[in-house]
Parts: sequence; structure tokens; C-alpha cells
Amino acid sequence: MDETSGKGTTMISRRDLLASAAASGVLTATGWPVFAANADIAGLIRSTDALGLAALVKSGEVTPLELAQASVETALALDGALNAITTPMYEQALEKAAVMRPQGPFAGVPFLVKDNLDVAGQYTTHGSRVFADSLAARSAPLTLIQEAAGLNLIGKTNMPEVGALPTTEGQLLGATLNPWNPLHSSGGSSGGSAAAVAAGIVPVAHASDGGGSIRIPAAHCGLFGLKPSRRRMVWGSSDQTSYASDNCVSRSVRDSAMLFAVSQNRAPDAPHPPLPFVEGPDRRRMTIGVDLRNYYGALPDADVQTAIEEMAALCAELGHTVIEVTNPVDEEFETRFNQIFGFRMVSLADAAAAKAGRPPRETGLLDRFVLDWAEHARGFSAEDVAAANAYFQRLGAEYADWLSGMDLFLSPVAAGPAPRIGTLFDPSESFGEMFHRVSRHASYTAVQNSIGLPAMSVPAGSSAHGLPIGAHFVAPAGREDALLALAYEIEQAQPWWDLWAPHSLAAL
Repeated sequence: MDETSGKGTTMISRRDLLASAAASGVLTATGWPVFAANADIAGLIRSTDALGLAALVKSGEVTPLELAQASVETALALDGALNAITTPMYEQALEKAAVMRPQGPFAGVPFLVKDNLDVAGQYTTHGSRVFADSLAARSAPLTLIQEAAGLNLIGKTNMPEVGALPTTEGQLLGATLNPWNPLHSSGGSSGGSAAAVAAGIVPVAHASDGGGSIRIPAAHCGLFGLKPSRRRMVWGSSDQTSYASDNCVSRSVRDSAMLFAVSQNRAPDAPHPPLPFVEGPDRRRMTIGVDLRNYYGALPDADVQTAIEEMAALCAELGHTVIEVTNPVDEEFETRFNQIFGFRMVSLADAAAAKAGRPPRETGLLDRFVLDWAEHARGFSAEDVAAANAYFQRLGAEYADWLSGMDLFLSPVAAGPAPRIGTLFDPSESFGEMFHRVSRHASYTAVQNSIGLPAMSVPAGSSAHGLPIGAHFVAPAGREDALLALAYEIEQAQPWWDLWAPHSLAAL
């Protein structure tokens, strides 16, 4: 059995942990451990990642049922306060675990998917009342790949309405609270998945990203999150051809790297040849450009600025060449992004009207922010949309040319740490004010979606108030391998594995 996790952290074998448990008196009178509730299984989950747990399953040291029991018990203990899991599938997961064969890289590992990914026989709400009764007849191709990899689905996770916000708050599913501080957001739109992983309910969970929705929750919850290149992944929450990409959030880099490796689009017309599993750092030293300013030309808050400066210094200490650069994207981006993305809100409002047979605002099916955004977007003309498309084609070429002067680009993930609940979703505020808050908080990550580039969030310390901060790295199209190699290196140099949120498995 591989005794290392690939991140500089030693995995504890079950034999060693049983010996420790016996020494500390946590065995029953029969001499057998009480699974899930004691230090045995819970300790294994705290001490290793998904691939490590799968290795223990394959070696016969734990069973899929023991892992599923532990995951369900942790969910029952913690999720009532977090609201990360909105569709529990616990009974189904336990029944499946009882008969699972130890196959696939993630054999027997409990897993969660965001509520925009189809799972046969389950509802796919997209966080919206419009789709609250949308029962999936079949699983998405990505779901089938996840199951074939050995993952055992225990439920679906919370998201804001159609993923429109960088916070997981909304009318249908409610707010997902941050395990690091429940007064604060877990980020969005994959906030349910991020909160569940940060709480230790599962070691890895599905996430998707249409403007920062993997990277922002990863940053706010102290996790690793990689957004792949456009059309890199198989069909999941979308067809992957426009802004959105699927992958996951995880505690370890290698869990994300493996799930990314097995989920790639291998069709003949895929724009990027599949990458093999990236196992760790490589020796190549890279040139990393850094700019702290967003596309408004504004700096992030002081804690984020310090964290990114320290990350740049760490990269330099590791032997990479770090240079100051000027991001070529300016505030025109917001207008052009809105001219494209806003029409998704129009489509949703039209769907609500068609379902209810009433004007969108009279249906009661949509959050106010989405309604207001749809009405705002109706003011855009066909000429506006054409201009936006031309802008993104031009920006893609200009950005690629600019990025060719470096291997990777470093910036903040968001303008600040996780905001308080109600800051980015406040139905009492005007659309203009809410759009202003949302746009400025998430003013670093949407660029990569609009031009199809891969990017990642890597844990980069915490704020003065103990909230996690992420560092954002961007690579040229198809170069997820460069991102993962650096992520492994940062993970080894500045480990985050033992940093657990106060509201997590580690506190039970």
C-alpha cells in the first residue's frame, strides 16, 4: 500500500490507527472498534484523502460500507447547521456500499454532486423553483464516469439559483454557511460542495464553474479547486462548449488531479489531447506573472493583498521567476460579460413565465436578483450581443498573446475573504447595488470562463478573522498540467491538510 498521500502528508494505516485507538481506550469491551463514531474510521478520514481511502478499501483494511456510514454520520452531525446537502441519498448510498466491489481509483469513496448535475431518479433543481420538479430520467455522462471511478454518491449539494451568484444563497434551497464561520458565505455557486468538503463530510465533491463557481468557494472554504479549459471535460452540468466547466473541489491536489484525469473529453473532435494523471510536481521552473488589480484597476482588501504577495514570494523561493505584469482586461469586461450572461437570466425568466402562465414577476418562481437581472438584460439589443461576441474573440487573442510572456499568471481569487451572509444576496437592496457588490467581489475569475482558459484556486493562508484566502493561478488553454504541478509544489511547501474548520469532522 502506498503510505504517502503525494502531498508530503503520511497516510495512517488502519492497523496503526487501531493500535492508537487501543492505547487510548476507544475500543469496545469485545476489542472491536465502534466504526464511524470513534477514532478509527473518522481518524482515517481526517488523515488521508479520497485516493488514500480508496487504497485502504482495495487493501481490505476498510470497506465501502464503513466509509459510507462514517460519511453519513458526519453529514447528520454537521449539515443541519451548514445546509450544504439539499438532496440526501443516504439510504441508497449505504445499500450500494454494502455490495460495492473495490474497483476504480476512488473505490468506495463517498461523494457529493452539485444540484445542477443529472443523476437518474433524482431532481435537478439548479437551485431554482423553476426546476424544482425536474426529475432526471438518466444520469449525465459525467455522473456515469464518477460512478465508474468508484465514487459512491451520498447526495446533492446546494447552489444559488442557476449558479448566478458567487454566494450560495437563494429562496429555494436557502443559504449554505461557511464551516470556518457560519456567519459567512461558503462562496458560490458550488458553495454546498465546498462546505461539505471543508466540513469533512466527503473528501472531494463535484463542482462547476461558469464565472468562478469552483474557484471562489474553494478559496472561501480553504480547499483546492481547478477550473478546466473550455471543452476539456465530458458533458456534465453543461455541454462544456460555452462558459461552464465541470470538475470538483477537494482537500488534496491529487484527488482533483485524478478526477480531472478520468473525466476528460476523449472524443475525436476534442480541442485538447487528454492529459495523463499528474502525480506531483515537476522540475521545470516557470515564469509567473503577478498582478493584484482586478479589471476595474482596484486592489483587493488588505488581507487578500498580503496573502497573494506572500504566495508570490513563496513561488520565488521555490525557484520560479516571478514578474510584475499588468492585466490587460479593463472594466469594459463587465459590460460585455453582462451582455452575454444576462440573456441566460432572460431565458430563465421566460421559462418561469411559460411554466406558470403569468409574467415572470408574478410567478413567484424566481429570486428577485435574477428577475431584475433579466429585466436589465432585455434592454440589450442584438447589436450589443454581436459587439460582446466580437469583444470576447478579440480579448481571447489579446489575452493569449499577453499570457505567452509567462507560464502562469497569479492574482487574487476574489476581492476579499468570504463575505457575511446577506451581503451578496439581499432581496431588499436594488439590483444596481447588488450587481455592484457581486461584480466587484467576483472581479478576477469570470475572465477565464469567457475565453476558455484553465485556472485554479490554491489555499493561501487566512484573514485576520480566520477566514481562508485563495491564490488564483491561470494557464494557457490546455495547460492544466502546469497548474497541477505547481499546486502540488505549493501543497508540499505550505501544507494545508491539517487545517480544519471549526465546524467540521475534526471537532466532533
